[in-house]
Amino acid sequence: ASPFAWASTMKLTLQALDTSKMTPLNVGIGISAFTLALGLWIKMPRAPLLSEADARRHFNHLPHTEPREEQEEDSNWKPPHRTRYSKKMAAAAASMKPDVIIVGSGLGSLTVGSLLSQRGWKVLILEQHDQAGGCLHTFEEKGYEFDVGLHYIGGKVGSRWSSLRKVYDAVTGGRVEWCKLDDPYDTAVCTGEHNAGEKETFNFYGDYGRTEAEIRSKLTAEEGEAVGRFFRSLDVSMIRMGGWLLNKALPVWLRRSLGRLIELPSAGVLNVTTESYMKDSLGCATAKVRGILTYLFGDYGLMPSASAWGVHAVVFNHWKGGAFYPYGGSSALAMGACEVIRKNGGLVLVNARVKRIVVEAGRAVGVEMEKDGTIFKSGTIVSDVGARNTFVRLMEEEDAKLAVGPDLVADLKVGEAGDLREHGKMAPSCALLNLFLGLDAPAAELGVPATNAWVVPGWDHDANLQKFWEDDGENSELPVTFIGSNSAKDFSYDKRFGKNRGSLMVLAPVEYRWFKKWESKRVHARGEDYEQLKKFWEEKLLRKLYQVYPQVEGHITYKDLGTPLSNNHYLGVNHGEVYGLTHSLDRTWRHRDGLSCRTNVKGLHLTGQDVMTAGVSAALMAGVMTVGAISKTALVSHVHNLV
Repeated sequence: ASPFAWASTMKLTLQALDTSKMTPLNVGIGISAFTLALGLWIKMPRAPLLSEADARRHFNHLPHTEPREEQEEDSNWKPPHRTRYSKKMAAAAASMKPDVIIVGSGLGSLTVGSLLSQRGWKVLILEQHDQAGGCLHTFEEKGYEFDVGLHYIGGKVGSRWSSLRKVYDAVTGGRVEWCKLDDPYDTAVCTGEHNAGEKETFNFYGDYGRTEAEIRSKLTAEEGEAVGRFFRSLDVSMIRMGGWLLNKALPVWLRRSLGRLIELPSAGVLNVTTESYMKDSLGCATAKVRGILTYLFGDYGLMPSASAWGVHAVVFNHWKGGAFYPYGGSSALAMGACEVIRKNGGLVLVNARVKRIVVEAGRAVGVEMEKDGTIFKSGTIVSDVGARNTFVRLMEEEDAKLAVGPDLVADLKVGEAGDLREHGKMAPSCALLNLFLGLDAPAAELGVPATNAWVVPGWDHDANLQKFWEDDGENSELPVTFIGSNSAKDFSYDKRFGKNRGSLMVLAPVEYRWFKKWESKRVHARGEDYEQLKKFWEEKLLRKLYQVYPQVEGHITYKDLGTPLSNNHYLGVNHGEVYGLTHSLDRTWRHRDGLSCRTNVKGLHLTGQDVMTAGVSAALMAGVMTVGAISKTALVSHVHNLV
C-alpha cells in the first residue's frame, strides 16, 4: 500500500525465487508477503476519477440561495445530467454507434454506463424525465431543496475502505463525500392509538450490540432471547442469499444446469415470509417483538406477512455501522456518474422517452424513440425501467414471452391492480404520499435531529394496514409514517441555503386506486376535487408530524404534497410504485430466473431494483452484476475498484 511496502515485498519475493536461498521458510514468507501486499492494493481506496475542478462545478450547479463558490468561468461546461434530446443530440448519438444502449437513468443504469465507459464502451443512456438519476432526483422550490428517493445509505460508506463506498466512488468519480447521520440513525415510535399500552420508542444505533441491549432491556427475558436470535440471524441469512445473487448474473444455460444447486441454501430465506421466519425459526412469538424488529418494513414496502424474509434481513443489516447521506444531496451522485460517462465519450440524454425495444429474430438490436421515431441500433440493450415497463410496455408480447417466459409476462399483466392487498403475483410495490415542508428555522432548532422517525399506531403492522384499508384511510390511523429532514442530514445545506431554514419530508403509504380516476389528467390541472383530496391527506400527515415533533407547528413556510400520480409523472411508473415490483415470494423466488440480469433474448439485459431488492444501493449492485453479465472482462478489470 506504499512504495516502501512494495519494495519490501518484492525483496522478499525475489529472495524466495533465488534458488540459493529457496528454503521453505523463505518461500512461505515471500508468498505471504506478496499475497498480503496484493490484497492491500486491491482493498485500498482508489484515486478519484474526477478532478477537484469537476467537483466544484458540480457543487456550484446544485441549487443555492447563498452565494456560490468563486471559480473560473467555463462557458462550454454544461451539467452532465441535463443534456436534452434534440435533433442535434440524436445525430450525435447515431454517429457514435453505441456499443450499449441503456433505457432509463436510475443508479443501476448509471452504474452499467459508468463502469463500461471506463473500459472503452460507447454508452448511450436515454431518460424520459428532464434530469438523469431516477430516484436520485432532487428538486428545489421556494428556496428549499428536497430529495425524492434517497433518504439514507448504510454499508459504512463514510469510510473509503468500505467495499460499498468503493463501488459508489468507482461509479460516481470519487468526489462525493458522505455525511453521517446522528446515532441513533432511526427511531421507531409507537403512538399507541391501537393499543395504549404499546406507546413507546425504540432507538436503532450503528452499533447493533447497543441496539440489541436497549431493546432487550424493555422486554421480558423470553422476548429478549428472541431479539438476540434475530440479530444473530442477519449475517447468516445474507450469506445464504449468495447463490441467489450469483444466479442473477450467470449465463442462461449455466443457470438452467447448475442454478438450482447453487441457490439451494437461499430457499430457506427467500421462499418464506418475514413473519413466518420470525415466528418459526427465531421464536419471535409476540406481535410486539416482530413489530419492533420490522419497524422499517416501509423501506421495501410490504407487510411482514407477505414480504420475503431475506429481503428484510438484507435491508435491516444494511445499517450496521450507521447511516449516511451524500454531501450536496443525492443528485450529486447522478452528476458524478454522468460526468464520468461524458468524459469517456458517452451520452446521457434526458427528455428522451423510448417507445419500444426493437427485437429481430430473437435478438435485441436497438430502441425506437417516442418523440420522432428514430431507431438507435446496438447489439447490447439494457433496461433499467423495471420489469413491468420492459416486458409489458416496451416489447411485443411474443418477444417478452421469449425473453422471460409466458408465466412471468402473464403475472406482470395480472398484477397491475396497484393495490397493497395484491401482494401475490407480481403487483407493483407500494405507492406513497410525499409531503415536502419548508421551515423558517434549522430542523435541529425545532427538535428534529438527523435521525429518521418511523411512526406506527401499534406494533402489529398487518393489523394497522388492515384497519387502514377497511375505511379507505378516511378515519383510521396511518399504518406507518416516515419523517426525515434532508437539511439536517446534508452538511452542505447551510452553506447553500443559509442558516435560517430547514426542510422536512413526511411519507406514508396509500392505495393507488384512491387516486386512479385522475391519472389521465395533466399535472397541476386535475381539478378542485383532486386538490381537496390532497388537502385531506396533507392535514392527516401534518397531524402525525406534530404528534412526534410538536415544536415544528407554526414554523412551516412552504408545503407541497406529492401523490402516487406525481411518481407516475416523474419516475415513469404506472401505479405510483416506488420500489418496482412488490417484494413478495413470487418476486424473490418463483420468478427469480426471469428477474435476472440476462434474458433469453440475446443482447437484452436488465438492471436496477427489480433484479435485486429495494433501495439505491441494491440498484447500484444490480448494475455491477449486469456489467458482469455483459462483459466478464470489464467486470474483472474493475475488481480492485469494487472490493
